[in-house]
Amino acid sequence: MKKRWRKLYSQNLLTNPALIKRLVKQAAITGKDLVLEIGPGTGNITEQLLQKAKQVIAVEIDPRMVTVCQTRFKSAPHLTLIRQDFLNYELPQQSYKVFANIPFAIEGKIIRKLLNTANPPTDCFISIRKELAYRLAGVPRNNQFAMIHKPFFEFFIVHEFRSQDFQPRTQVDVAFLRVKKQPLPLIPWKQRTEYRTFIRLAFNNGRPIFNNLKQSYPRQKLKQAFTALKIPISSKPSHISLNQWLQLYCLLSQPVDHVAQRGSSGLA
Repeated sequence: MKKRWRKLYSQNLLTNPALIKRLVKQAAITGKDLVLEIGPGTGNITEQLLQKAKQVIAVEIDPRMVTVCQTRFKSAPHLTLIRQDFLNYELPQQSYKVFANIPFAIEGKIIRKLLNTANPPTDCFISIRKELAYRLAGVPRNNQFAMIHKPFFEFFIVHEFRSQDFQPRTQVDVAFLRVKKQPLPLIPWKQRTEYRTFIRLAFNNGRPIFNNLKQSYPRQKLKQAFTALKIPISSKPSHISLNQWLQLYCLLSQPVDHVAQRGSSGLA
């Protein structure tokens, strides 16, 4: 029965108290912060967060874990414990941070929810599969997700866990991913949708960027932009840097004659 329950809720609880304390300290949570915890489980992380944060909101779907936390933290007035599926939870409207050991079964959905909302967290520390963490961070090579989000967020791998840090032990390698909101986005927030559409179009099927974009932009304009940025026509999406993506997006958003002028001025 216990195994079936764990499988249902994808529970791998972080149980190393010294490690939890060190990671919470590394997150630089202060007495001014509202911290959102996703899936507190038995409250091992919650306990450390309550010692640092002004307020902690813990969202837990498992009714048995909710009962455990209610008992364990009954004397903690700055904890708000919510029994709910996080994917249906309405995120805070005020500034907040996230610190959580999230269920691997829905890690992708959780990350998309946090990053695509109108009010994303200012800082986010989450444990996810190591392979996914590196992919999201664009390591070792650029990818569609990384290029869509890096103008607005910074990604760091801050720790790699051991399987014995969890109960039950994980069957996959796990890393702690930090996603920090850019204080000044590299592209205005109001252009997020337009920029996301541009990147998705450019990454289509992994073909050369020029081929993917020529159906949506005039060929002359594309050639001028690629020449201005010294991007070979044959370049595939993973071959160019974030800075080149940003400049390419900006140039293609301008009139053709302006692109030509920028190219003649030696824009790199």
